[in-house]
Amino acid sequence: MPDIPPQFRARVRHEPDRSYAVLVEGPDGEVLAGATDSLREVRTVAREGAARLFGVPVDQIAEAHLDVVIPQPPYGRDGQWVRIVSTDDPTGTESLDLGRAGQAHWFGHGGAWFVTVAGSGTAVHPSEHLDFAPVLTDDEAAELRRYLGRSAQPPA
Repeated sequence: MPDIPPQFRARVRHEPDRSYAVLVEGPDGEVLAGATDSLREVRTVAREGAARLFGVPVDQIAEAHLDVVIPQPPYGRDGQWVRIVSTDDPTGTESLDLGRAGQAHWFGHGGAWFVTVAGSGTAVHPSEHLDFAPVLTDDEAAELRRYLGRSAQPPA
């Protein structure tokens, strides 16, 4: 059985279908641990992969000792307009923005996006919840520009 490192490292690779491939650093280098369609599942896939690589029960891979690096996906850029196309909880508060356009900024620490929606504010959304090539109506674009312009103004 290989020595268990004090810290486990994993890296996420964004796939063309917008899923997440999770690669874990093992005794023989980086190994594909698995894939998922959900940002919420990335850490679970990484823990399970590390447990398999080191031949230990998954409960021996402490969450506090797992570093997961999620780079900004190649299909998104800071400041671009997006549309929120899904949510994890269709009855929750984030569902109020479902179908609405917003401006996205990468939140690297969380591996997700800060999305500002006119009249609603800013919330964090994973990539799989966003359309990065939305078609906005003239009214949507004007409303978003006005909202973003007002929010950029310093308080009086």
